[in-house]
Amino acid sequence: MIIIYLFIILLFGLIKNNYNSDEDFIFSSRKLTLPAFVATFVTTWYGGILEVGRFTFENGIITWIIFGFFYYIAAILLLVFIAPKIHKNNINTIPGYFHRNFGYIPGVISSIIILLLSSPAPYLMIFASIFNHVYDINYIYSIFIGLFFSVSYIMLGGFKSIIRTDKIQFILMYTGFIIILIKLYINFGGISFLSNNAPDGHLEFSNKLPIGYLISWLFISMITFIDPNIFHRVYSAKNQKILSKGILFSIVFWIIFDFLTISTGLYASAIIKSSDITSSPYLILSDMILSPYLQVFFIISLLSIVMSTIDSFTFTSAITIGNEIKNKKSMKFNTKIGLLITSIIAIVICISFNKVIDIWYIFGSIGASSLLIPLIKIIFNTDYKINYPTMTLIMPAAIASIWIYLGYPYNVDPIFPGMLSSFILTNHFTN
Repeated sequence: MIIIYLFIILLFGLIKNNYNSDEDFIFSSRKLTLPAFVATFVTTWYGGILEVGRFTFENGIITWIIFGFFYYIAAILLLVFIAPKIHKNNINTIPGYFHRNFGYIPGVISSIIILLLSSPAPYLMIFASIFNHVYDINYIYSIFIGLFFSVSYIMLGGFKSIIRTDKIQFILMYTGFIIILIKLYINFGGISFLSNNAPDGHLEFSNKLPIGYLISWLFISMITFIDPNIFHRVYSAKNQKILSKGILFSIVFWIIFDFLTISTGLYASAIIKSSDITSSPYLILSDMILSPYLQVFFIISLLSIVMSTIDSFTFTSAITIGNEIKNKKSMKFNTKIGLLITSIIAIVICISFNKVIDIWYIFGSIGASSLLIPLIKIIFNTDYKINYPTMTLIMPAAIASIWIYLGYPYNVDPIFPGMLSSFILTNHFTN
C-alpha cells in the first residue's frame, strides 16, 4: 500500500505538465484558486510531524503554544499587514526584493540565508525515519528515496505538479490522524484517561521550559514573514480576495490539525513508557493500537505530511538558486539546476545534524536575526534605505552564530542578541 501510494503521488505529479512560460512553471501564472491555495498552504506549513509527536511526548500541551499558538499569531499578522503588500507590490521572492532595494551583495546574502531557512533537509530526515521504521532501510538510501518521490516530478511540472499532489496529501494527512485519534478515544477514553495517566505537568501550560526558550520560539515563529514558501504562495494567489480567505481558512485548518496531532501525542505520553521509546511516539503508538491496514494508512498519512513539505521547500530553494545563476538560459532551466544543487545541500545537512529541531532552531535564529527586521521595513516603506546593507545583514547572523558556537552565554538564546543587533543597525545606519 505504501509503495502504491508513492507511485500514485509520482503519477499525479507527472501528468498534465503543460506550461506556457517561466511564470507558469514557477508561479502557476498567479492563478491559484481558493481550494488550491488552501491545500498547498496548509500542507506546506507542516512537515516536521514526528518532531511534534516527540516534543508533545516529552513536554506535553506546551507544544501547542510553541508550534501552534505562536504561529497563529504570526499568520494573523501576515494576513492583516504583510500578505496584501506582498501581493500588491508583486514581491515574488525575498532575495529579489533585497536585490532591488539594497543591491547585489545583500541580495546574494539574503539568498544564502533563505537557502538555510528553506532547506528540505529536516523533512527528508523525518521521511527517512518513517521509511526506516517500516522497511528497515539504510538512512541514506531512505533520503534518496524521499528525494526521488518528492522532487522528480517538479523537474517536469513545476509548481502545478506540487499543487496537484498537495490536494491529495491534504486529504490523507487529516484522515490518518482522525482514524488514530478515534481509535485511541474508543480504546482508552477521553480527558479523564489523560488526566490520570499522562506524566505530571503534561496537561498544564505552566511548564518547566525556560521562559527565554519560549519567547525565542515566539520570535522564531515570525519566520513566517520571511518564509519563501509563504511568499511564493501569496504572490501566486489569483487575487486579494482569494488570498485573504485562503490564509483565514488555512489558520482554521491548522488549529484543527494541531488538535489532532497534539492530542495523539498526549495519548502517547499516557500509554508508552519513556524507556520504550526507540523511534517516534506516533510510530510506536500505531504499532500498538492500530490493525495492520489502519496502521499502513496512518503511515501513509505521515508520509503525505512530510512529502508535501519536501517538494515545496526543494522548489523554493531551487528558485532561489536559479535566480542567482547569471546566464542566458530560461528561469525554468536555472530552477532545474537549482533542484539538483538543493538536493545535494540537503543531503549534506541531513548527514551533519542528528535532530530536526536543532536545524529549525539554529537556522531559524540566524535567519530571523539577519532578514526579519530589514524585510519588514522595506515592505512597509519602499523608500527605506540602509547605508551599509551588507554589514546590516551579516552582523546579526554572525552574532547569532557566534552565540550558538559559544554555547548560549548567560543562558541567553541566540535570537535575542541577533535581533537586538539587527534592530540597532537598521535604525542607526539609515538615510
